[in-house]
Amino acid sequence: MGADPTLVAQLSRWLADTDITLLELRGPAGTLRLVREKDGLREEALAPDAAASEATETVLAPFLGVFLVRHPLRLREAASLGHRLNKGDVIGFLRVGPTLVAVRSPCDGFMQDVLATDGATVGFGTPLFAILPLLPGVSP
Repeated sequence: MGADPTLVAQLSRWLADTDITLLELRGPAGTLRLVREKDGLREEALAPDAAASEATETVLAPFLGVFLVRHPLRLREAASLGHRLNKGDVIGFLRVGPTLVAVRSPCDGFMQDVLATDGATVGFGTPLFAILPLLPGVSP
């Protein structure tokens, strides 16, 4: 990413004084990740192409249905933007006739975007959500 070493050192010091396990900064030049590990901090710099390919996990509709971001009997969305997700968490629903089927998170991570319109009819393979996965070995 070509980050300023002074800035990276300052961010590392600030991160060391917190319980944050991952700090990720994205820009046109790429992505910088600072990851807290048992023995200190690890710095990862990703080029723009590598960062884009690793950036999100897209959740696709498993079948035809009406996409819903919330359960019909609830006021809140199943998962809002920025929400911390665990693998298997309910993040939305597909209504197929009278049947309501949960759409679940395929990985641990954070809700990055809702890609389909609430109430829209979606087909098999329609992108529904973008999730920013947690890095392997990084605990929340």
